[in-house]
Amino acid sequence: MAKKKTRSKKHSYRNASPRYAAPRNATPRAPRVDKPGDETSLRRLGVTAAGAAGTALIGTFLAKEGWAPKTIATALAAVGAGLAWKGDEPTIRSVGAGAMSAAGSQLALMIMEDRDQKPTTASAPAVATAKKPANAGELPPGSLENAFERAKARLVLSAGESMDVAA
Repeated sequence: MAKKKTRSKKHSYRNASPRYAAPRNATPRAPRVDKPGDETSLRRLGVTAAGAAGTALIGTFLAKEGWAPKTIATALAAVGAGLAWKGDEPTIRSVGAGAMSAAGSQLALMIMEDRDQKPTTASAPAVATAKKPANAGELPPGSLENAFERAKARLVLSAGESMDVAA
């Protein structure tokens, strides 16, 4: 009679054999309790929005101080990127992300607006004209009176010469 072959049970998952199963009398684990400092998605969204709003306020203040808008947007985007990249806490990183996104979007809008306003070289023919002086629309003070006096003097001289010739 032939010997009966015994085959071992092969399990489809690595830890599925009965050897790794939990004991039958094990109690289920207690649910994890969130700590007060844990970050939720809603809290992260709020902090990011606060970073964007703070960036808008700082940008408005700097614009009133006379800074160029592109300089403001570039500086605030760089500060926001630094906070988002090297921030120690998740809150700081979220504020930085909001600041970076708000300032970056403003900078992108300004660049697109400048690109739209500049005429292309194909549509606008290049005309070689001399640059017009800044005060071309104005006369210097007293120039009109001086021109009138010169015209009167020439008129008197020309009238006097014509009388001498006629006499």
